[in-house]
Amino acid sequence: MKIDLAVWALNGGATLERSLHSIEQTVPDSWVCHRYLVDGGSIDNTKNIAERFGWAVVTARKRGIPFQANQALDLVDTPVFASFEQDVGVSPNWFKVLMPRLLSDPRVAVVQGLRAASGSHYLEAIDGYGVRHGLVPPWVYSIDNDLYRTDAVRSVGGFPLDCPMSTDGALRNILFEKGWKWRVYQDVVSEHYRDSFSKHLKHVVMQSAVGKVLWETYPEYPMNSKLGRFLATPLTAAKIASESRHPGVFVAYPLLRGVKALSRVIGSVSKKYEFIEVRTQS
Repeated sequence: MKIDLAVWALNGGATLERSLHSIEQTVPDSWVCHRYLVDGGSIDNTKNIAERFGWAVVTARKRGIPFQANQALDLVDTPVFASFEQDVGVSPNWFKVLMPRLLSDPRVAVVQGLRAASGSHYLEAIDGYGVRHGLVPPWVYSIDNDLYRTDAVRSVGGFPLDCPMSTDGALRNILFEKGWKWRVYQDVVSEHYRDSFSKHLKHVVMQSAVGKVLWETYPEYPMNSKLGRFLATPLTAAKIASESRHPGVFVAYPLLRGVKALSRVIGSVSKKYEFIEVRTQS
């Protein structure tokens, strides 16, 4: 069997070379059929980097993650395809671990690993602590380091367009409703390249201000559990700071948690969020 590879990108020159190199290292060339990069109109060296790595660059019909993802879906013609993002360095064990797990169960539509921040000391410390202690919450689903059954994604209409900032959550919901499974494996951890802690905070705020965003609620993760974690923020911050030997995390972690909570309040007030309930899969 061979698989197609897809990346959707926009001005990703700062990280794309590292990302494509990591893909080369984890996916054996003998397994690869086509490599497609759907570009949203980059004005940097994104296209040149992709072509140098042997990727076919396709100009997006419309800019935006769900639109570019669907264009990639139109291009692939293998039973399984992989998707990546321009700022993710894929784990060396990504393919050899995930591919057999996808193929072992015909009802599994998507498999993925985790992403942990790289490039910001504060975010590295926070994400690293969560991975080491099994604290990664149930909303780790994403569409940027995944293996998909092509027919499964096409059978539900492709990548949803109504929630541009939460395409992954919306797709997962539809697949669940149709009886498909989506598996996340915490023994495969890829790097998520981050410029700085401050830019990540701006990104979190932007999610509350741009478009209609899907926020999921989880019956298995009740409000009292969320409240308990929030109240324990100072203690958790102290543990992370101690383990990572970055005292600044004692301030950075509560700040991050506070900004995330504020963004949800802003979203609720602005009526741009759609709240739904989704059951996670064991």
